[in-house]
Amino acid sequence: MLEFTSLKVSADAPADLATQLTSMSAQGWQVVNIVAANNDIVAYLSRLVSVTTTAPAPVQPTPASDSVGWAATDTPSSPSTFISPTPASSSTPLATSTPTPSVAPSVPADWYKDPAGRYEFRYWDGAKWTENVSRAGVMYKDPPTK
Repeated sequence: MLEFTSLKVSADAPADLATQLTSMSAQGWQVVNIVAANNDIVAYLSRLVSVTTTAPAPVQPTPASDSVGWAATDTPSSPSTFISPTPASSSTPLATSTPTPSVAPSVPADWYKDPAGRYEFRYWDGAKWTENVSRAGVMYKDPPTK
């Protein structure tokens, strides 16, 4: 999987860009494109991100409109108690034993904070995370991590 970033310097200081690109290159970044825009020079870079094979901790989806944190709930005490996300508005306490798979809670389809943290939001279709993601209001396609 690739990670992207950009560097922006004044068009009057191309040596600054060269210094920053050298530093970023040492960190594994590669130049994708360099563009002159107005009085600036913008360099777009990418690097390979290693994907770990360990299972991430379960993540409670938080609605995109939840700017105050009203929908935050406690996460289960261990991954074995987690089957699927619990509704943010649920007042039912989390079970301490492994629940039966036939009693999976339902979370409405909506945009939630990306559990992988790679984007601002990821779309939950009511049953699973989808490849639809968003950052700064721009939609992208990114397969969810397992």
